Amino acid sequence: MRRGRAARLARAATFVAGLYVVVAGHVGSNNVFFAGEAGPYPVSVIIRPPEVIPGLAEVSVRVPGGGADRVTVRPVRWDAAPEGGAPPPDDAVPVAGDPELYAAELWLMTVGAYRVVVAVEGSRGSGEVSVPVTSVMLGVRDLPPGLGWMLAALALLLVAGVVAITGAAVRESQIPAGETAGSRQRRRARIAMAVTALGVAGILYLGHQWWEAVDREIRSGIFERLAVESAIVRDGGTPVLEIAITDPAWRGRDWSPLVPDHGKLMHMFLVGAPGMDAFAHVHPVPVDSSTFRVPWPDLPPGEYRIYGDIVQESGFAQTVVDTVAVDAAALAAQAFPPEPAAGLPRDADDSAWTGIPMALSGPGSEARLDDGSILEWQGDQELRVDEETVLSFRVWDPDEKPAELEPYMGMRSHAALSRDDGAVFVHLHPAGTISMGSLAVLAPGGSPMAGADARTGVVEFPFAFPQPGEYTIWVQVKREGRVLTGAFQATVAE
Repeated sequence: MRRGRAARLARAATFVAGLYVVVAGHVGSNNVFFAGEAGPYPVSVIIRPPEVIPGLAEVSVRVPGGGADRVTVRPVRWDAAPEGGAPPPDDAVPVAGDPELYAAELWLMTVGAYRVVVAVEGSRGSGEVSVPVTSVMLGVRDLPPGLGWMLAALALLLVAGVVAITGAAVRESQIPAGETAGSRQRRRARIAMAVTALGVAGILYLGHQWWEAVDREIRSGIFERLAVESAIVRDGGTPVLEIAITDPAWRGRDWSPLVPDHGKLMHMFLVGAPGMDAFAHVHPVPVDSSTFRVPWPDLPPGEYRIYGDIVQESGFAQTVVDTVAVDAAALAAQAFPPEPAAGLPRDADDSAWTGIPMALSGPGSEARLDDGSILEWQGDQELRVDEETVLSFRVWDPDEKPAELEPYMGMRSHAALSRDDGAVFVHLHPAGTISMGSLAVLAPGGSPMAGADARTGVVEFPFAFPQPGEYTIWVQVKREGRVLTGAFQATVAE
């Protein structure tokens, strides 16, 4: 069969290693990838958020085909006033040796949801696009031990100097020049030195207590994923997966209503562990403010990793993570095909897959879909950590013709990938790693339909793997009203 070549993003500068957190639809990667259009200009944007807040985010903007005279970037908080609520835009500087690439650094001053407005001006006019970014504090930078000891030694030297100067002043300030201090002056000097030493020690102690209080306050703002508990329960005799957010932060003042992402309040992914031979993309519905339920999909008993994407009304997106063990007894009463649970209808967009992922040995590797279609890998021959790439696939129908794809929850395709040990999980769209729910909150009307050609069956996902290792990639497309899933096993080298 005749197969087209996949377009690839040209290599940008070498990436800095990703930050390993659970946030914004990711586990093990905090970088943001976006592919879309700023008016008449196609753009590819990579944002590397800072580890500490306030901190500098690194922004790379590629304008394929050139034609840009000026590129600017601007961070806007979700609650910024429409006028004057954000800093002025910063110019992105052209990167030497690459006429399509621009780089900038932006200060993210607070924790929360932002949108980075990327504006392009050039020969084709002007345009802009917003890229959602979740700003979180991942840690506090500790003082290097060597520098700490050096500063402590200098502080002791200063204290000794203050005490010595005080003693000299009391001992010698009131005696004529050329005379020596008597026993009375020396005694008064020793008393003054002792009092000074005690005073300085008290000041140092109070300063230490103040510093500890500030440090505790700062560390309390370090991002931690929400604690959840998952279990298989019964609903009208049908097995149901229940996930409850038990974190006090969620149940208390930090509770916030959720907003839909692709029309769903939660996107949940179930990954069979350790074999990666079972996968489901389902959409639990809330039964109260902190509990979600979904009928158990057509998956066998076993151990499953759970990843649930949610978006709060501020645009702040995060992923809840848990594991659940499902035994045969829990599914014994389940009918096949499964019957709807009482009051809990099945979502037509829910899907499940079981099988053995196909080894990704290079362009042309194929996975068979349930309707007889073929999912072909057209990406890079080798995948390496922290290298910008495009995960590119083409769907062929059973007659070996390019398959025509239907929108699946507002996108041409969805994908999920996980390192086999669970250290990395990412939910991908053709528009990148951004949350569509966050985009809908932060930039209404900005939802892109990118990265695919419905007539040629090509779907593409911009990405860079944050860690080396063995990965499984699940790609989902929709044809004739049916969600189809294909899986590949890939090795990512250093």
